[in-house]
Amino acid sequence: MRPPAPKPPAASSSSSYSLREPRPENPLLLLPSCRAAKLSLGCPLLDRILSGGLPAASVTEIAEESASGNTHLCLQLALLAPQSPLSASALFLHSDLPFPLHRLRGLAPKSRPDILDHVLVAAAHSPTDLLSLLSRAQRLLAHPGRSPHRLPIRLIILDSIASLFRADFDASPADLKRRSALFFQISAKLKELAYRHHCVVVVTNQVVDVVEGNAGNTVAWSSGRRVSPALGIAWANCVNTRLFLTREVDGASGTERRRMKVAFAPHLPERACEFVIRRDGVFGVEPAGEVSAFCLTWAWSPYMASKASGRAHQATVQRCQGRIISSHVSANMLRRTGVHGYADG
Repeated sequence: MRPPAPKPPAASSSSSYSLREPRPENPLLLLPSCRAAKLSLGCPLLDRILSGGLPAASVTEIAEESASGNTHLCLQLALLAPQSPLSASALFLHSDLPFPLHRLRGLAPKSRPDILDHVLVAAAHSPTDLLSLLSRAQRLLAHPGRSPHRLPIRLIILDSIASLFRADFDASPADLKRRSALFFQISAKLKELAYRHHCVVVVTNQVVDVVEGNAGNTVAWSSGRRVSPALGIAWANCVNTRLFLTREVDGASGTERRRMKVAFAPHLPERACEFVIRRDGVFGVEPAGEVSAFCLTWAWSPYMASKASGRAHQATVQRCQGRIISSHVSANMLRRTGVHGYADG
């Protein structure tokens, strides 16, 4: 004798089940950059190609050859974080010794003598040392410091990842396998910190010459050479966004042109912007013939500029070889916003 057929579920249980069904969503809303805050680079022109700045809950790589402005930009980001809408401290992990403390002090605004209290610095001498520091950083982020004056850490900078793998590994299959495993461990820890604690993570990388082919990695021209970010395609798959800084020097005139390019990103198209690094800060370069509100910019963000005195908002556009460089504000505003530093990369 067959058992009785099961009764259909009641209407109430059917409706409760339908309430538990996941609703369809726009896949673009799943991107961290669409729901996360962003950290301004301090220049509207550069922020424009990044759709507002560097996203939180994501790992951004900045690749460049030596003296292209990488470290200068990282120091500026560390000082911008406490004064930006993020209102955060920065953890600066450096592998290139010594740490450029003199440049950091030079960039710090004189009106904020306490700004350096919100920049934490630690040296990483090897990949295992870096993993140890990231584990300590996780505890620090989970349990903020006891000091009531220190802002929570929401910016992590690693300068640079390539220096950690420069001497301890060779081209043998065993070393390459061990190196790739360390890549994945480091990137997994960085992404965990970024996503769990809503941090902006910035990693700098160096470049190597490309002799032939590219093996699927990013390739660009810089200083008359074909270069590609170091550590190969294995590391390229470990970051969410890659920015490429290049430079070209005109042999006849000796002028130097720097360029920031979005190599890849899940939320951005490939686009680029020229920029200059001067003693008074980082300036975006508007293409010739395009005059817009973005021309009137200086090294620090509009948020910081608005904190300057209300009377020093006079700006004049400087032209250099037919191109709009940036605005020059009065000396009073430069002093108040702390826009000064070094011109080297």
